[in-house]
Amino acid sequence: MSPRISILSPSFNHEKFVGYFIESVLNQTFEDFELIIVDDCSTDRNVEEIRKFQDPRIKLIIHPFNQGINAALNTAFKASSGELLVFCASDDILYPNALEVIYHQINRQDILVLYTQLQVIDENNHLTNKTIFPKKDSRHRLLHYLFMEGNCLTSPGMCVKARAFESLYPLNVAMCNQQDCQMHILLLLQGEVGFVETPLVQYRRMSPKAKEKNISVKDKLTLKRVDLEIAFVMDTFLTCKDIALLQEVFKGEIQRLGLEPRKETLEFFLGFMALQSPHFVRKVWGYHIIMRFLNDSGLETLKSHYNFTFKDYLSLVLYVGGDKNFGKYQKYKKYFNISLIVLGLSLVLNVLWIFRG
Repeated sequence: MSPRISILSPSFNHEKFVGYFIESVLNQTFEDFELIIVDDCSTDRNVEEIRKFQDPRIKLIIHPFNQGINAALNTAFKASSGELLVFCASDDILYPNALEVIYHQINRQDILVLYTQLQVIDENNHLTNKTIFPKKDSRHRLLHYLFMEGNCLTSPGMCVKARAFESLYPLNVAMCNQQDCQMHILLLLQGEVGFVETPLVQYRRMSPKAKEKNISVKDKLTLKRVDLEIAFVMDTFLTCKDIALLQEVFKGEIQRLGLEPRKETLEFFLGFMALQSPHFVRKVWGYHIIMRFLNDSGLETLKSHYNFTFKDYLSLVLYVGGDKNFGKYQKYKKYFNISLIVLGLSLVLNVLWIFRG
């Protein structure tokens, strides 16, 4: 008989923490679950620590080489059989009543996903003074925030109905730091979500001085990956063909700009909406989407629906140019051009000096 809950747990080099995680799962007040741990080719004794636990509800799958978070989730989902999926990395810790609260709450509401608060712990299992709250808001406002600003929801302890996750499978294995943000968008495009009012997960976030590192550490490389993955996150919205949903998500912008979404011009519409974001990378994505639409569909379509001409297209750069990052880019570009001129003059003078000699 299939369990009611499948816990999908990516695991990589968690030798020091995985035992605490497994103990927290086995101590749940709700016992009808399976725990699927996917070791992503760890280089420490992670697998040996997992194998110390002999509970039949634990399934261990070992990747032959390191493949990343989404690949591990794909593997775990393929091996799962529960009607509900709970996502939790093997360096986090569940509170004893987590599965019980999740199971009863998600089944009392007409929702596809349930989010919980997180209490942050460090590498020594010490509770910090930080609690991470998912943004509790309507489906439309959450999609608007994810489009304009970025991630505002939590993934550890997130519970998803398996039938809703099926349309996401397989997850994009190239995504890393924004993989959960992409999942949130795809799920919100399907239906409603709910929230647990109390923390159910102790979420591990290493301190900057810790010897161990995990993907949640906000160092320079992590922040750079976040920016590099934003275009792929924004591409997710291009899968939405629900005009009524988009009208609700961008109600304020539609009223202000007088620009309505249409099936024939969805790419242009979303590109124009992205130009309203305060973030430079999102603006650039929007501009590029409009460029692509213009090339693929032609100005005739935009002229007939929005009275939009090439002159209007040229003015769109003003939306992008207003960002301070663009100003920095122009400043560096100016200095770079000046450097090239100086270098060119130096070369000319050297040549003249050689010939003079």
